Amino acid sequence: MGNAIVSSNRQAQRAFDAGVLSLGLPIEGQESAPDLQYARLAFQRATEWDPTMCDAWLGRAAAGEVTGEVLFHLHKTSAGTLYREQRRIGLSPGRLVSRFPLGLFIDYPLSGYAEIWLAWAAHLIGERGYDEAERVLDELEDHRTSRFEKPDRLGGNRIAVGDMDRRVAAYVRGVLHYNTQRWPDVMSVLTGSAEWDDPFLATGAHVMVGSACAQLGLFGEAIRRMAQAEAGPIPAARPLAMFCRGLCLRETGGEDEAQALFEKVYSQAPDFEANAVAMRDRGYRITVTSREAIELRTDRWDPASAPSIESMQRAEVEDRAKTILAEARGELDRQIGLGAVKTQVAKLQSTAQLAKIRAEKGLSAAPRGQHLAFTGPPGTGKTTIARVVAKIYCGVGILRTDRVVEAKRGDFVGQHLGSTAIKTEKLIDTAMDGVLFIDEAYTLIQSGLSGGDAFGREAVDTLLARMENDRDRLVVIIAGYDGEIDRLLQANDGLSSRFSKRIQFPSYTPEELARIATLIAGTRDSQLSEDAQKLLVRACEQLYSLESTDQSGAPRRGVDLAGNGRFVRNVIEAAEEEREFRLANDDSLDLSAADETLLMRIEADDMHIALTTLLTSLNVGIDVEPESAPALVQAAKDVADRRLAEPDLSPVMLARELNVSLRTLQRSFTAVGESITAYIRHRRLEEARRALTTSPHRLSISELAAHWQFSDSSHFIRSFKKAYGRTPAEYLRVTGPDGTRAGVGVP
Repeated sequence: MGNAIVSSNRQAQRAFDAGVLSLGLPIEGQESAPDLQYARLAFQRATEWDPTMCDAWLGRAAAGEVTGEVLFHLHKTSAGTLYREQRRIGLSPGRLVSRFPLGLFIDYPLSGYAEIWLAWAAHLIGERGYDEAERVLDELEDHRTSRFEKPDRLGGNRIAVGDMDRRVAAYVRGVLHYNTQRWPDVMSVLTGSAEWDDPFLATGAHVMVGSACAQLGLFGEAIRRMAQAEAGPIPAARPLAMFCRGLCLRETGGEDEAQALFEKVYSQAPDFEANAVAMRDRGYRITVTSREAIELRTDRWDPASAPSIESMQRAEVEDRAKTILAEARGELDRQIGLGAVKTQVAKLQSTAQLAKIRAEKGLSAAPRGQHLAFTGPPGTGKTTIARVVAKIYCGVGILRTDRVVEAKRGDFVGQHLGSTAIKTEKLIDTAMDGVLFIDEAYTLIQSGLSGGDAFGREAVDTLLARMENDRDRLVVIIAGYDGEIDRLLQANDGLSSRFSKRIQFPSYTPEELARIATLIAGTRDSQLSEDAQKLLVRACEQLYSLESTDQSGAPRRGVDLAGNGRFVRNVIEAAEEEREFRLANDDSLDLSAADETLLMRIEADDMHIALTTLLTSLNVGIDVEPESAPALVQAAKDVADRRLAEPDLSPVMLARELNVSLRTLQRSFTAVGESITAYIRHRRLEEARRALTTSPHRLSISELAAHWQFSDSSHFIRSFKKAYGRTPAEYLRVTGPDGTRAGVGVP
């Protein structure tokens, strides 16, 4: 068996040697005239006797037999026996060479390891064996720098596989993705190809990258790369490059230049069918795709397995609709109160959704106006609900976007007649495919003007015309008090017929306003103390119960005049400002070491000042003093009475003892018409007067002054006389031992 193998190997080697000589290559001084037919036969015999002889397979390729079978065995045997027979006969590496098609216009020398693998990968690509081709390219990339070397054809030195082979590998991989229309991958693997110094490879790369750019809608870059391809050294590339550049020019509005290119290509390649169609039909366009569409292919290599752009757009619209409807529902659910409003908005959504479903099933769906009137006091969430409605209308397909443009009279009315229509048109243009929200809409047509409001009527007339002409692209929501909206609609029949749907917004209750305040504070990293919350609720209760009139004389709740939700937002902002001022001016605090709770908490003092300031500015006269003021005052008096003789008795000490701020204590005394300092002085004078007559060991005036914390005798005497009309000495002369004398009354 062993002898048979040796004999077969020797026969294979003799056949190999004969093949090399028949190629015209010398062996040890022997030469022969080239005979390709004999060479092919000799190399064939060599591969039959020894199928593992890689050099024999390479010889078959060199003799012109670059077939799938030859490339398969070259790839299979290259790792084990490449160069073995060439070294045996002293043949310089690179002499046994053929060429293989890289793909897309270019052939490349086939003699070394990397070239064998690339040739096999290129063949697989041509046979649509894309997975195997990619595997071969990946393995070559993994092994290239760590295992394989090839001789330098110029100097004979052995060098690592270099940049040229990397470029060729990138080119073959680019052909893989080009043939399978994986355009982003084409651009990725051919990054930097514009700087390649091989003009042939660079030209082919320009065609591939330019095509990828065109298919992805990057027309400017596609035009640039195709122009470079046209200037390259590959004549076969020029018609394709000009054709693609013409299509890109058509997409960018350069039809005349595109047509000239198509005609030029036709003159050079009349059989180029796609170009002939593009020349005749100006509607022949590039079908732009996207990375997302390519990634959604069910077969990675099959362009036909990708979803159509139309189906992707539909899916995208459906996904966006679900998202935007969920956002609308979340925003609606987060609103505090507004139960009836939420129900009405939910009905709007269900009506629109069912109308769409009925239409899809061929059922009649009577057209309904989508324009709305939001009526109610300010600060009740009308603008927020307008945004929710915009999202709903967008989600169900009534509008293309959820854009809301907010406007008032000043956004419509111009400086002179005629300019109002222009200004109104421009404003409406910004709201197209969305919602135009007109707050205080009643001001559009003002009453009481001599000759009427020509500017306002011009704005309304322009608005009505656009509402009719763009009824499928524009939704208008007007907002204001019920009576004022009624007056506006009565001023124009066209308006009243278009705003038949009305949603009424009630005033917020005190409890709802308190919840809104807590929510607003939370979003600003603030917290209301229990006492601050009570103060706010009490103020809101009074505002809610307060009946007043607005500037027009119409009856309004105090909470409506204050602005409902807007009012509590302003209160929170003002209370935060007071908190910051209080903390910054408290010398006992080290703010850098203060905990978060201290920095976040809004105290009753902060809330009181904020409420007082805002209500004063609103000219609303309600009592915002804490209900606990009398009890706090009495508690302070009790502490003061027990500690009258103590030298540190003061308003500050009392506040600390009662665990309240000094401002709260002072404000509580003020609420009952008293003063802390005055009370302490009065009680000390009372005790000093009693001591003048009832003490068993009567103290001197100076001792009394010192005991009851007066600064000196003079201060004590002045204060005593001011309180009782006599000096202490005069008081003693007219009193008896028990503090009275017959016929004399003691004040």
